[in-house]
Amino acid sequence: MFKQFRYIFLVIFIASFSVARAQRDTLSQEVEVTKAYKPTISDANKLNSMPTIEETEHQKPTFNYNINSVPVFSTFSVNPLKAATIETTKPTTSKGYGLVRAGVGSYFKPYGEVFFNNVNSKNSVFGIHAKHLSSFGNIKLEGGDKVDAPFMKNEIEMFLKYMFQNSVLSVNLDYKNDAFNYYGYPLNAVPEALLEDDQTINYFGTKQAFNKGGFNIALKNPTAEMDEAAFGFNFDYNYFGTKTDQREHFANFTANIRQPFQIGVGLLDAGVQYTMADKITPRSDSVVGNRSQTWLFAKPAWYIGNETANLKVGVNAWFIMESDEDSQAKITPNIRGNWAPVKEIINIYAGIDGNYQSNHYSKVAYENPFVNPDHDLKNTFEKIRFYGGFDGKLSNKTNFKVSAEYSIIDDQAFYYLNETYYYNAAYNPAPLIVDNTFAVLYDNMNRLKLNAEVFHASSDKLDLLASVNYYSYKLDEQTEAWNMPVWDANLSIGYKVNEQLSLSADIFLIGQRKALIIEEASLFSSSGPIYKSNNLDTAFDLNVKGNYQITSKFSVFAQLNNFGFQKYQKWFGYPVQSFNFLAGVSYAF
Repeated sequence: MFKQFRYIFLVIFIASFSVARAQRDTLSQEVEVTKAYKPTISDANKLNSMPTIEETEHQKPTFNYNINSVPVFSTFSVNPLKAATIETTKPTTSKGYGLVRAGVGSYFKPYGEVFFNNVNSKNSVFGIHAKHLSSFGNIKLEGGDKVDAPFMKNEIEMFLKYMFQNSVLSVNLDYKNDAFNYYGYPLNAVPEALLEDDQTINYFGTKQAFNKGGFNIALKNPTAEMDEAAFGFNFDYNYFGTKTDQREHFANFTANIRQPFQIGVGLLDAGVQYTMADKITPRSDSVVGNRSQTWLFAKPAWYIGNETANLKVGVNAWFIMESDEDSQAKITPNIRGNWAPVKEIINIYAGIDGNYQSNHYSKVAYENPFVNPDHDLKNTFEKIRFYGGFDGKLSNKTNFKVSAEYSIIDDQAFYYLNETYYYNAAYNPAPLIVDNTFAVLYDNMNRLKLNAEVFHASSDKLDLLASVNYYSYKLDEQTEAWNMPVWDANLSIGYKVNEQLSLSADIFLIGQRKALIIEEASLFSSSGPIYKSNNLDTAFDLNVKGNYQITSKFSVFAQLNNFGFQKYQKWFGYPVQSFNFLAGVSYAF
């Protein structure tokens, strides 16, 4: 316990010192309102998977479950903290069109990325983004074996935004390819003789690939005030396929309606979602087949008040029709109150709501890529969530947020590994073999989450973001919330040394987690399954980046990843690459 709080204290101490130093600066600067992409990349062995668009504009890192680009995850998303207000003057005239980046790194890692962004049109913006990142290195497992752990990440995206009147119509096309190996195992390797006799014992060394393509069409009115009528919609379609032959169609349409009345404002989010997955093993049947779900949902609410004090009262409702189960309906409250005793300085809020979460095939695959490929998960129902907190500004440059929430959740999914006796004439007694793909069990859970964040935005010299989360779990049957941390924290700092050189650092900490192996009962034993708890140590990940501007268009960059030299495990049996680097050049055009 002392070791865990030592990590948290380190993050808070560094954040406090950096904020105090940064507040000595005065905020007077020019900010480019519309500009071309100026990205920095995130390496494959880093918690925050998406590239940030500029060193001096750090976004809150989110812990999503992306393949290979996310070695460690946080089980729950963190609410974003909006940036502090920055004074602006007239935009600069230099816009440019885009950026090309290329580099190489350790673990035989090539990298290339292209950004193109045409903002010269008066009413539209067109952009293209393409990226390749791969690695062909080896990783040393806990048992001592060095194994091939290659991965490849390709993506291409095209988008168009068209502005007319007060609305923005956006169209987005994208395709992603993520390839990797089931390279790990948690304890001992499978004996070679068994692999020769039966390759289906586990997926060790098997290649997997995810392919996802789709489009999004959305209409929004970002300038409309709360007391103005507005209509918008969002339509998503994605096709997802795997190398192991699973396929999924996903479609979602949501309409957003806002209508003011003499007293208050009516709000409605409503729509339909459809998913169909093929070549999976449905929970209701052991035969490989398909499963489809159709969701109808509506979230009506009534809003009264103003910017200083307001109240929203409504409900969230879902009606779900499934191909292999009975139809069901779910409903939760949706209530939130806000009060700003000092306008734009501090805001106090509290609310009650809930959520019915669709655990469709591609969502689970990206959440845990090492889950059994024919998985079919139950949906998770957050029956009720109580939340509250306050946020505000410490200065024009510095925002903060403190919040707490308590959720009551049914059918929370937990991942575990099976351990089974394999009977073979060459082995007596029969060996116990642990699978290297995860199965799923469920439990009802109560969860408490406490969060504190500080964001400091000073485009002159220093940017800083610090966040700490604490979690407490209470379960009906399980002894632990498997794979879920008790706490996590992160600290991101960007510092501009001079006009040519900028540096940044990210520190990520994930508290100790518990992983589960279930030993199945032997044919010669009357006892039931045996639950075996295993520790996943606290993860410490330090990443340092630097960018040197040689000319107005040409620059060089370097990244040192996992600078703490820690080979922590993102999932039990799957350690990440140790210290690695990436370096290259950038050209703006």
